[in-house]
Amino acid sequence: MRLIWPLSLCLLFFTSLVYAEKLVVEKIVSDATAIETIVFESAPSHSNRTPTSSVTANSKHVIVMDDALEGDSQQKVAQLSQRSSLDPSQSSSLGPPQSSSQEFYTLPDASSGLDPLLQVVTLVKVDKSKRRMYLLKGEEVVQEFRIALGKQPKGHKRFEGDNRTPEGQYQLDYVMEESDFYRSVHINYPRSSDMQWAQKNDVDPGGNIKIHGIKNGERRSPSFIQSFDWTDGCIALTNQDMDEFIQLVKMGTPIHIEW
Repeated sequence: MRLIWPLSLCLLFFTSLVYAEKLVVEKIVSDATAIETIVFESAPSHSNRTPTSSVTANSKHVIVMDDALEGDSQQKVAQLSQRSSLDPSQSSSLGPPQSSSQEFYTLPDASSGLDPLLQVVTLVKVDKSKRRMYLLKGEEVVQEFRIALGKQPKGHKRFEGDNRTPEGQYQLDYVMEESDFYRSVHINYPRSSDMQWAQKNDVDPGGNIKIHGIKNGERRSPSFIQSFDWTDGCIALTNQDMDEFIQLVKMGTPIHIEW
């Protein structure tokens, strides 16, 4: 009987110790989960702040660090950020996430809201014989426009007043917002070879070749205007197409014109 009481007291002591340890562990896990949830749920509201670390152009995750986070909280966020930046084969070495709060910091690419055609046009191609302009990304046509040309469209422009649109490889160099033809984009004609030919043949090579819209004050329908060649050698689009062209094509993009 004397031995039973000490053994009972020991058993009760160890049971209490294990239960207290369990409570401490559960408390730690609960606090950690709460910290993760609070941090990442509140991150979008601070999206206008400057991040504490640089984000590369190819980054798929954005972590916003609040100035109020200190110590273990910052370390925990940094570890989660590291896990998000690794590919699946590497992230497994960091162990599984401790909670479902990762969904609060996995964000889309910063560029996902942009028009997919923007900054991808590598070449503007003009087929004079078909009265078509094509915007290309590599070999892929991403947009097509109906165009009107000069009154004598066939053949390369040689001199001022021949009403021809130049042929060959040129470049788009600047936008003219103030134009007699809505809006205009200037083409860098004449090139040195054009000027040399004109000098050799004692003629003025001309210039001021542009892609432009419909003449200001024109009351006839754009579809009718674009059904025939009416420019002095420029390339004409409807005003709506002109707006789209300027939005999609960066200045400096090459333009290839052929019959």
